Amino acid sequence: MEKFKDFLAFSWKGIIVSVILLALFCLGGSLGVLRYLTDTELQQAIDKKIIVEAQIVRLSYTSSMPHGRGSTYTIIYSYTDDDTGIVYEGGCGRGDYRTEERDKQRIGEKVEIYIGGLSKAGLPLSSPVSYGTEVSMTDAIVVMSVFFSLIFIYIVLIVLYVLYFFGKLPEMRRKR
Repeated sequence: MEKFKDFLAFSWKGIIVSVILLALFCLGGSLGVLRYLTDTELQQAIDKKIIVEAQIVRLSYTSSMPHGRGSTYTIIYSYTDDDTGIVYEGGCGRGDYRTEERDKQRIGEKVEIYIGGLSKAGLPLSSPVSYGTEVSMTDAIVVMSVFFSLIFIYIVLIVLYVLYFFGKLPEMRRKR
């Protein structure tokens, strides 16, 4: 019990740990909310069913490994809407060093994409017709639920700890 006297909820160590944990939980929940909002807007763009032909323009490497040694990349398409001037860019597939030569030959190839104007954040909304057209919001909902539940559980545990610390939970104290 002597070990825990240095680490009380009201000590500076306890407060720092609480702030860090709550910040991480809030960050995770916020990322889940942002992902959900983005997926919702993307689904609305797909529901408009405006399909155009975009062109594959480059391979965007996403790994910190040097080129050609297991690096992964995303195949990037681009389309400029003549009416609005909006440039739609996105990924229409992924690859690694085994498919790199074949995908380099795809640069210049046409792909069909859904377009849907700008999001509330001002970003162009587009999704390839042949790849990733089904938007699943389940992952975002699960992430939001888990992190917001963790925040709630942590706060309940802190309240129970405070009640116990001040002797407001005598039943628990007698059992020990």
